[in-house]
Amino acid sequence: MLVEKRLLWENNDKINYVAYLMDNSPDIENERKHPAIIICGGGGFVRITDKEKEPVALFFLNHGFQAFVLNYTTKKIGDSTYPNPEYDLAKMIVTVREHAVEWNIDISKIAIAGFSAGGSICASLATQWNEKFLYKKLEVSSEMLKPNAAILAYPLLDFEYQKKKIVEDENCNSFLEFAKMKKGDFLSMAMDAAIGVQATEKQLKEGSPINHITPNMPPVFIWGTANDGMVYVGQILKFAEKLSGNNIPYELHVFESGYHGLSLANHNTTNSHEKINTDVSVWTTLAVNFLNRHFLL
Repeated sequence: MLVEKRLLWENNDKINYVAYLMDNSPDIENERKHPAIIICGGGGFVRITDKEKEPVALFFLNHGFQAFVLNYTTKKIGDSTYPNPEYDLAKMIVTVREHAVEWNIDISKIAIAGFSAGGSICASLATQWNEKFLYKKLEVSSEMLKPNAAILAYPLLDFEYQKKKIVEDENCNSFLEFAKMKKGDFLSMAMDAAIGVQATEKQLKEGSPINHITPNMPPVFIWGTANDGMVYVGQILKFAEKLSGNNIPYELHVFESGYHGLSLANHNTTNSHEKINTDVSVWTTLAVNFLNRHFLL
């Protein structure tokens, strides 16, 4: 097994990725090509939480995937507003395809997996991989940017919906009023880092993955919890409805209860036994089954 950290861009020493790579064993199959998965942790676009990095990578590695953790642009290190983190993910999928021979990867079996803010970034690439602004930026064909499947965990998919619900729940006149009133609040900081607190309606629409769904999307696996206090589950349901309307293969799981940011929902991704959620942790098996089905593994 090889664990290696590398820079993503030649001219940027802040954006990097960690590769978790299995060696092929002659005891199994020396020439086997593996599927791959690129993981984008959450953290409100401000930072990236560790619990959605290595534990997730090791889980998928143990299920036959070459795994990559992408440390994309966050507000802590740069301009995290849309579409900058999406450029990082697009560059990462190109990088994986360019090194496919070296890393024993099947280029037709590359999944992306995102949590919360990372889920928003993955949803953006899944919906926009063939848009000109992306492949022009990367100077590659659009096919190089297409993920073959997407795993979205409690993702932020509709900034307009999220903003409206925050204003309603907080009984504010506007989101700007909420941001001023709740300065330092996680939701306020996350929305500011993702799209800007004074984003126009046009910017909110452009930055929302839900508005870019087309029949060209890869299969999508989505999960969330009904009582998520950060990302409103209604937007996940709306996203799934639009996937259905565009005949995109998808699988949706909304678990009854669970706080935002559960990650694997097991001992490796929480700081207390009380926060382990065995009802939700089954999502990992469901997601692997989904990928195996679509990748014919």
